[in-house]
Amino acid sequence: MCGKTASAFTLIELLIVVAIIGVLAAIAVPNFLNARVRAMIAKVEGEFQTMATALEMYKIDRGKYPPFVDPSGVNINPVNRRLIPLTTPVAYLASVPQDPFLETRYGERVVTNQHEAYVTYDYVDAWTIIHNAKRAVVGASLRCCEWQISSAGPDYDAETYGTAPTWNATNGLTSRGDMLKLGPPTSFPCDPSLIGI
Repeated sequence: MCGKTASAFTLIELLIVVAIIGVLAAIAVPNFLNARVRAMIAKVEGEFQTMATALEMYKIDRGKYPPFVDPSGVNINPVNRRLIPLTTPVAYLASVPQDPFLETRYGERVVTNQHEAYVTYDYVDAWTIIHNAKRAVVGASLRCCEWQISSAGPDYDAETYGTAPTWNATNGLTSRGDMLKLGPPTSFPCDPSLIGI
């Protein structure tokens, strides 16, 4: 009887293959997750530009930007309806875009003083920015703008009037801070040194 040798992998060979697959997975998974965050950042930046264009077209047609509060400081629109004037009666936007950093992690951003949840970007006009300047996230030199749109950013924490810094990719992809889009300088005199902290 001839001795046949069975060809099979040894335990060592199998462990080496499993280790190689593990190393490749450890390299690929973080890159995939970062690619997803980068895609969401690109989406926010694109929607910021779309909303900025809509706001400027609204101003051309009406002579002013959509108000967020009246002169007495009372909210005209709840947070989730601040950009509705851009959708009707004239559709500067087809619909109000949703902040991808709110809808993906928690599903909603809750504002306790308004007793409602929302998933949209936050919008405030110049009067509100200057009125709330001591609490605004942007630096004093950036507060004299006609409007501000904000996203929770890659840290998934919306702190529009909190103490969060403005998000910047140079601080790390998922660093702390809100993403902001600022409008043009105000049409009325504004001294950043008088409204800053």
